[in-house]
Amino acid sequence: MTSLSMHTDSPSTQGEMAFNLTILSLTELLSLGGLLGNGVALWLLNQNVYRNPFSIYLLDVACADLIFLCCHMVAIIPELLQDQLNFPEFVHISLTMLRFFCYIVGLSLLAAISTEQCLATLFPAWYLCRRPRYLTTCVCALIWVLCLLLDLLLSGACTQFFGAPSYHLCDMLWLVVAVLLAALCCTMCVTSLLLLLRVERGPERHQPRGFPTLVLLAVLLFLFCGLPFGIFWLSKNLSWHTPLYFYHFSFFMASVHSAAKPAIYFFLGSTPGQRFREPLRLVLQRALGDEAELGAVREASQGGLVDMTV
Repeated sequence: MTSLSMHTDSPSTQGEMAFNLTILSLTELLSLGGLLGNGVALWLLNQNVYRNPFSIYLLDVACADLIFLCCHMVAIIPELLQDQLNFPEFVHISLTMLRFFCYIVGLSLLAAISTEQCLATLFPAWYLCRRPRYLTTCVCALIWVLCLLLDLLLSGACTQFFGAPSYHLCDMLWLVVAVLLAALCCTMCVTSLLLLLRVERGPERHQPRGFPTLVLLAVLLFLFCGLPFGIFWLSKNLSWHTPLYFYHFSFFMASVHSAAKPAIYFFLGSTPGQRFREPLRLVLQRALGDEAELGAVREASQGGLVDMTV
């Protein structure tokens, strides 16, 4: 019976050991860069100047990625040191719990972002006038609470964190996780496809893409870089067969997924030829530009004028 722990057998050859150490070292470096990038994004998004719904989503995503990368960096230290350091089982399980929690939160938030952006693009009149004012805050809070509940249930059923594990309940919960992962991926794919068709074929297809492009790139980033980590997690706990090298590869790609999002924000928001010369706040605001304007119009239509300038 498997559990939340993800121990693997030692590499059988020197070549595999060197490959794994290289991948783990790159993972640490990427995670360190991701911590810096997400920290900057978190600080900028926390400023009151960003008062549109999508900045709240990105704020939560940056927070989840920041916690994930912190746990990620610490969790692979024993493997880098080659048995010179071993964490107690309590610490190992805690790090695993937090990584899984932040991974599911980030995935759920990304699905919510793509869904709301799709609705805002397909039904702009509803979005401007009928959308509940605190919908984004409620959705984010609900995602954090439900993902925490799922994480605690898995920890109680699959490990000795809260007492004796229940293997039957553990298997059932991991099947629920597999269904949830598939449902969230399908949601992102469908909404992103609709959004792409709307952007390319809509009447404003020649205008700057703005935030919709950011959403599409974030979804593609998850499908290519973030999804392998979830697949490996399921394979370990549902006894699916995966090659040994996929373990460290999925760790590396998870770091790429969490570390690259701030780079996407600042790349889309920067002006060609002026990169690294503009204030980061202006760059990030420009990446949210289309939605910042939309958020200002929506707030004004509900009776309050929102100042969206720096």
